[in-house]
This record gives sequence, C-alpha cells and structure tokens, in this order.
Amino acid sequence: MVYLASPLRGDYEGNIKKAVEYSRLVSECGLLPLAPHIIFSQWCNDTIPEQREQGLKLGLSLLEKCDEMWVMGKEVSQGMQGEVDFAREHGIQTYFVPYPTLKEYYPISTDGIRLLDGRDCIGEGIKEDMEGRFVLLSYESLKPEYRNAGNQLWTATHGPGCRAGGGNFSDTVHLVHPIDRDRMAVSRREILGFPKEETVEMLKNAYPDFVSGIVGYRQEEEEEMCQ
Repeated sequence: MVYLASPLRGDYEGNIKKAVEYSRLVSECGLLPLAPHIIFSQWCNDTIPEQREQGLKLGLSLLEKCDEMWVMGKEVSQGMQGEVDFAREHGIQTYFVPYPTLKEYYPISTDGIRLLDGRDCIGEGIKEDMEGRFVLLSYESLKPEYRNAGNQLWTATHGPGCRAGGGNFSDTVHLVHPIDRDRMAVSRREILGFPKEETVEMLKNAYPDFVSGIVGYRQEEEEEMCQ
C-alpha cells in the first residue's frame, strides 16, 4: 500500500484531479495507491479549519497503515511536510517523486527488495573523500529495468568528484560494482552517501552473491596495496 502525498490547497479541484491521475498511474504498476485528497475530501472541507484538522489526522492514521509514502511533485506543502515528518518518526519508507506523471521515475524495485535512500546512509550527505569506499547510488540513476537495491551499492574508484571539495571542471565519480565488476561514471550528486553497516548486511542477506563479491573485491584491494 502506497500513501500518495501531494498539495491540496490553492487549486483545490485541480489538485484533487491530479491526485486521481497519480492514483491511476500507480495502480497500473500493480500497487495499491491511497490518496487522502480523494478519500477524506468527500466529507472534510479543507477551507474549514476544524474539518481540515480532522482530515489531516485521518490522513496520518491512514499513513501509519501504509508500507510506503510517495511525495508526488517538487512542491512540499505544510500539510505534506507534516506527513513526511510523521513517516520519518514511524519508520515508514518515503520516496520523493519529482515527476509524478512519468512512471519511469517511480521508486519500484524489480525484485521486491525495497530501494535504498538517505536513511540507509551514514550521516547526511557525503562530506568526505569517497575513493575506495562503498557508496549508495540513487535509484533514479538506474534504468527502470535495473532498479533494485542490489544495483545501488558500488565502490567509488576514482574521479574528480571523489574529492570532498569536488573537481574544478567535473564532479564525475567512477564506480565499480562488487559482484559483476560492471563500471559506470556518475555525477557526485547522484551518490546518496556511505552505506551503514546494517545496510551492507541487509544486502548480503538479500543477495548472497554480495558476500563473495564484497570479500573478493576487498582482497583485490589489499593485494594492489601490497604491490
């Protein structure tokens, strides 16, 4: 079940129509969308303070029962921010979907393992050099057919973007995957951060190949350092 958060105030009727369209698109992906605008606006008038407050409370009660929350669009209203804070406090996976009418940007995993986000990283953002370290790649940087948690863990090998201060002319980071040794180059902005130990352990449990892949890659690193 996916809770869809989007603006309501302003263009009231237009925003409800957008929520209906988002729900249709999400349902076509095989998920169960729950948009509070569509449900509670039937008897809670957002322009009446008491009814708006009731609608917000009912929305949070619904959100608490959902598996994920998707924040639809680039605008985050005051009511939506309350939903984001609630989801964070209650450990509900939250994804920001900047282009809600384009399904290719939806945070849908190809294998059922939840996609990784900033909560799976150490601290907030990357403020250190990342060369030779595991990093998490944003799911948006992966094509829909490759979008799963197993393709989000990489090792940063080199590139001007690996430096904490960034490069003068480029923020490119070169990556290698610990399992298949596939390589790719991305912008530093596409890196979520350094994974937590529990995140790495979760990936090892979800993808058995990660165990030998990570160990093998670390052994290769040690041999190169010895040489």
